[in-house]
Parts: sequence; structure tokens; C-alpha cells
Amino acid sequence: MKRVFYYDFKGKKLLFFGTIKGLVSEREKLKKLYENFQAEAIFLGISPEQLKGLEEYLKEPFEIEPEDYEVIYALKLEEYGEVGLPVPTYLEAFAISRRDGVELLPLDIPEEEFSELFVKTIDIFHILHYNFRKRKIWRKKFQADTPEEFVLMWDREINKIKPYYTIELKREEYMSRKIKELMNEKDYGRILIIIELERLYGVLKNLNLLQTT
Repeated sequence: MKRVFYYDFKGKKLLFFGTIKGLVSEREKLKKLYENFQAEAIFLGISPEQLKGLEEYLKEPFEIEPEDYEVIYALKLEEYGEVGLPVPTYLEAFAISRRDGVELLPLDIPEEEFSELFVKTIDIFHILHYNFRKRKIWRKKFQADTPEEFVLMWDREINKIKPYYTIELKREEYMSRKIKELMNEKDYGRILIIIELERLYGVLKNLNLLQTT
């Protein structure tokens, strides 16, 4: 499955990388993409608060306690390679930023806005249903030959409860708008954009870029 896209867009050169969250091998993929592209800035598909949290983690590492679904995801992803936390791709983006002075900018919904969206979209019955499905998903056999196939199957499975999928669509819309906003605000000509593979195609669709591939 294609997960690297290059565009000349509104006078700027954009390289999109749909990363697989958790795989340690993604660090090397990102490193090679950056070296070949020589980005002047990196846009990350995480929230401002997550970006700040990663900065604090790198200054003084602390124990991270993953949620139940994250644990299940990681255990199943191990079939395709070594898994690490925090997300190895994002750690590599920070390493690049520190080494070369490349600016990192967050794309995802800020925490307060996300909380408001969650409360408007999800009710207690959705939460109970979501929690009750953990055991079913743990027992499910994902018939995927590649990590790309697995993460897309996983995404479809955990978003079978429609309001949760609605939130993911809102994230795609927000990140698309944020990319445009940052492109207008910043004078960078070469931008590397890192988004989880599950959301990449939705973001590209919102930017009207898929038909140009």
C-alpha cells in the first residue's frame, strides 16, 4: 500500500508519510525520507499537548502507562516487527529537529477542543459498548500479511461504533485545515508531513490531493 506521497502544492513541496504507529523500523524509514527530501519543517499529526509531552519525556523520561486498547494493538503489531513507546516515528522526528534545527509543528486537535468534540459526539452507551468490545478484539485474528493491512483492519474494527469513527473524520478535517493554515503562516518551501497511516488518505482527500496521484 502506498504511504508516501509527494506534491507541488501552492508553491511548496510537500512530502506526506503515512506512518505505522509503534513499529521501531519506522524510524529508519523516516530518516531516509528526510535525508532524501531535506525538509525545512516537519508537521506532525499529533496535538500541541502531545508534542509538549514528548518534549518533556525526552528531557526526563518517565514511565508511560498505555491504555487497554493500546496494549492490545501493540501485542498484535509485534507480529510485524519490534514495537516501541512513545511512537518511534515521532521520536525520530524529534531527533531530526534537535540535530538539524528543523521546526516541529503539531497538526491534530488541541486537547480542550477534542474534549468538547468527544462530549458532543460520544455518550455513556457508546463508551460502555466500546469498553465491552475489548475482549472481542483481543480474540480477533487479523488476517493481514503486512503491517499496513493490519493497521487499517484494526482501525476499521475499533471504529465500528459510528460516533468514534465520526471523531476520526473530524480529526482528518482538522489536520487538513491546519496544514493549509501553517503553509500560509510559515515561509517553508519543503515540508515533511507525518500522519498515522489510518488517517493519511482522509487528510489527502480533504486537501483534494488524491486525484492528483
